[in-house]
Amino acid sequence: MVIWPGEKPISSNNSSLAEQTIIEWRQWQAPFQSKPQIVSQLEGGLTNTSYLIEAGSERAVLRINNPQAVQLGINRDNEITILKKIASIAVAPNYYFANSQYLVSEYIDGETKDVDGISQPAIRQQIFQAIKAIQTTKLPNLKRFNYKKYCQIYCSQISGEYLGQSAVHQLLNLAQQIDSADWQPVLCHHDLIPENIIHNQQGISIIDWEYAGLGHPQFDYLRIFSKQQRESLGIEPNLNLERLQAVLDELWFAVRYPVKQLNLEIQLNKILLKG
Repeated sequence: MVIWPGEKPISSNNSSLAEQTIIEWRQWQAPFQSKPQIVSQLEGGLTNTSYLIEAGSERAVLRINNPQAVQLGINRDNEITILKKIASIAVAPNYYFANSQYLVSEYIDGETKDVDGISQPAIRQQIFQAIKAIQTTKLPNLKRFNYKKYCQIYCSQISGEYLGQSAVHQLLNLAQQIDSADWQPVLCHHDLIPENIIHNQQGISIIDWEYAGLGHPQFDYLRIFSKQQRESLGIEPNLNLERLQAVLDELWFAVRYPVKQLNLEIQLNKILLKG
């Protein structure tokens, strides 16, 4: 994540780690001529903690990675590979340095759009073209996304008290149907929501690529556009993929925030029974 629409007071949780990280600034390929300082903690983002840093007139974003990356289904090596590759198509901020603990990337001055903002025809068309460009990106060394595996990773961390075997069987069967269907994998962001799209006079930039991979070609379209918008763009409906997206969201939140496990099975049943 590279820019957020607001700032908030710096919390002590990760600020000391951020300060330690900045000591390594000379290793980065960032445009700093001197050691940067933390300006503020940036709002937004449910996975990691990000800070705006600057030295002189140069700015960047320092993201301290959540140590639960594996539990959340994140592959940091894949993220770095993808960030390097997409730099050539100018749909994402440049990254300056990344390892398993943190990422330093370009600061994009702009604003995020809400659902209504995304609905504006000009913005919608820019997003549509960006997805098309992303999907042409070739990453031959990446493995095809396995949606069933992701569901299994999440389910394994949730108590059987809150997620019974019958529900697990249903959602894994749904994921298996998607995995075994006839489709060609393309680079997919997998978390393309309005909060991850920055707009300015130059166009849009898409941030937060940590869940990206070679996935289903309809995933990003279904994620960001409403049913009516998809119809206007000529995108075919895919109810099973919509269900899978909703299931993955519920499972992710249940892993990230265990209190949400209390009503998890009820929510999943609603999704799985959706007609």
